[in-house]
Amino acid sequence: MDYLDPRYEARERVARTVQHSRTARATIRLLLTRGVRPRVTRSRPSESPWVEVTFGHCGTSGRWFNAYTRHGHSVRFNLLPLSLVPAVLAAVGDNPDSEEAAFHDPTDYQGDAARWLDEQTAGLLGVVDSRPLPGSDEEASDTPTYTSELSGRWQVEGIALLELSSPHMTAVCNLEILRLSETAAHAVITAYMNQISPH
Repeated sequence: MDYLDPRYEARERVARTVQHSRTARATIRLLLTRGVRPRVTRSRPSESPWVEVTFGHCGTSGRWFNAYTRHGHSVRFNLLPLSLVPAVLAAVGDNPDSEEAAFHDPTDYQGDAARWLDEQTAGLLGVVDSRPLPGSDEEASDTPTYTSELSGRWQVEGIALLELSSPHMTAVCNLEILRLSETAAHAVITAYMNQISPH
């Protein structure tokens, strides 16, 4: 049985903490340059290490979470304007998963918002669920629906889950991107920040 040197383990723990502290500081600096004041929460010494940075701008709130593993970063936006989504997704910098792309069918997308997202993201997002159109009779058998939830996966890293508030181009989205590297997570937040006006 192999036994690790406790001093080696301690050095590794310190190195990881320093690296992830740098990442958190870089993200915080980026937010502050746009007039966005972030809130940082860290794990207790007794817990597995993690750090969370939350922020808000106009009606949108965001959360970057780092679980200190290779693809342990995630970014979540609530009430993100539809127009900002394509650039945020493109920031992951990877190609859509080829297996999922094989099932892509443009006729599956109902509603202007979902069709526009499909065009803008080159088939990255597949349809997950639909909802009745706002104001329609939900009990009727022929109730018109719109695509309300989409998801996608990239080849190397990243899984996107997106929920649309309505079928219209004025929709806002809840978007979560999971299983990201540190570099991709930072790129996603940068893509969002580059599209918003400073406070």
